[in-house]
Amino acid sequence: MPHARRFAIAALAASALTLGTATASHAATHTASSSNSCGAVYFYGNGDTFKFLDVCSDGKGVRLQYTSPTTGTPSTSHTKIHVDYTGGYTGYDLNNAYVYDTDMNENACFYYRVGHVDNGAYVSGSYGPWVMACAGN
Repeated sequence: MPHARRFAIAALAASALTLGTATASHAATHTASSSNSCGAVYFYGNGDTFKFLDVCSDGKGVRLQYTSPTTGTPSTSHTKIHVDYTGGYTGYDLNNAYVYDTDMNENACFYYRVGHVDNGAYVSGSYGPWVMACAGN
């Protein structure tokens, strides 16, 4: 089943990016998912917005962790900020996604990754790989 979730998230990301060719301001710049693909976060550089999806009905939330945005070269060792979505299952529909709007400096770059949170605590081993992203201009 985890393979099917990874495929579904990849397909959703591909469709969001395909849709974005027609309307670039709405296209996800980058997508990251948790290690078991139950959580996904899309970053939209034009507007500095993250969208969270919780695609498993497992009672756990989705945790976004990102490094402090910098106009220099980003590093995964920079200060880390986390934001949790614990509102429940969203499915694969970006219209149901939790939206976290930031106010980053233009062209600031950072790394982010996605994991899980359970009762306010990070679920060990659930982070997916780091993804680099930059705010739009």
